[in-house]
Amino acid sequence: MIRPSNFFGILCGLTVSALILPLPSFARVEILTISAQPMPNNPATTQSKKVIARIWHGTTLTSKADEYYAYLIEAGIKKIESIPGNLGVQVLRRTDGNNTEFTVISYWESRDAIRKFAGNDIEKVRFLPRDKEYLIKPETTVKHFDVMLDERK
Repeated sequence: MIRPSNFFGILCGLTVSALILPLPSFARVEILTISAQPMPNNPATTQSKKVIARIWHGTTLTSKADEYYAYLIEAGIKKIESIPGNLGVQVLRRTDGNNTEFTVISYWESRDAIRKFAGNDIEKVRFLPRDKEYLIKPETTVKHFDVMLDERK
């Protein structure tokens, strides 16, 4: 609660501020417009078709991580890269104690191109023949995202 003596001081301060500062400084309002339009000269959004990112995640024992990575490249990544419509692949790796996670992000021209790799149900994981030897609690689905911005250099 404001005491009367404090209220008077605040009121005087506001009055003095209003007299010292020019009126336009109180009335000036800038409007910032935010648009969801694609950024110009962005390869991900200036193509005739959108780029689709397919994201898969799997976990293995850290003791098998190097071996699984080599297998993943030979049996999975090279196959993905050979499919028409594939625009590239990234493999991310994160070790946390006894478990090592891998995330594979593959980029595609379209969902039809993904079907050439994954079949009609593109949300379903396409397991590699030896994944059962390596993966802990394999995930059964993958996610797909429209790439809206790609500013990698």
